[in-house]
Amino acid sequence: MLKFFRRIRKKMIEQSKVRSYVLYAIGEIFLVVIGILIALQINNWNEVQKDRASEVDILHNLNEELIRNKEELEIYQQIHLEGYQDGLFLLSLFNSDVSAIPNSRLDSVLAGIESGYTFEAIDGYIESIIVSGNISLIQNVELKSLLTSFDGAVIDATQETEIIQRLNHERLWPAIDGKISSSNRLRYYEGFSDFPPGTYQSDYTWFFNNREMEDVVSNIVSWQKNVVDDEKLLQEHIERMIYLIENELEN
Repeated sequence: MLKFFRRIRKKMIEQSKVRSYVLYAIGEIFLVVIGILIALQINNWNEVQKDRASEVDILHNLNEELIRNKEELEIYQQIHLEGYQDGLFLLSLFNSDVSAIPNSRLDSVLAGIESGYTFEAIDGYIESIIVSGNISLIQNVELKSLLTSFDGAVIDATQETEIIQRLNHERLWPAIDGKISSSNRLRYYEGFSDFPPGTYQSDYTWFFNNREMEDVVSNIVSWQKNVVDDEKLLQEHIERMIYLIENELEN
């Protein structure tokens, strides 16, 4: 009987040891899992911080490039707006007596509508982050959308100037050569003020009584209006991006 109880006691001790070992093993596994989770959490936090630092650097560079575009665009907007206003003034003079208006005034106004200056966007950094895929680091969804559509917005705002240049080259200039002094008009362009005066005075009586000239000027001015309107949209596009970037940097 005593041997029987001893065997039972020995078995219970062995079972207790097994349970203790199992509990110990479970505890060890639990600690290992917790350690792995903590390590992953720390690694994820480090990656998030690293990505945020990269995003901040990208946003600063984007902001600088966009501010330069905004400042440059404002110069072209003013040129094109003045050209459009000059065009409206010219259109108001057709089929009227212009003898009291100095030729110098008409030369300068006509030069204004001939301007074919085209805004050229500074977009090297924008293109680089799109091509490299680093645009994915930007968290603001609206900003990413505006950046990817920036090239299209620039094309929309500048393509009409090519039409204005073509109207000048193919219709206006061939028709007025020998009648409206090119030299006198060029003197009103930046960088051409030292041009010598033309050898003849422009015949604006002929010009403002010519139906073809009225139509050409009307076409040019209508496209200038499109340029002014589209540049305004581009300006709003740029200003919105700058606002979003600066808001992200503040937060």
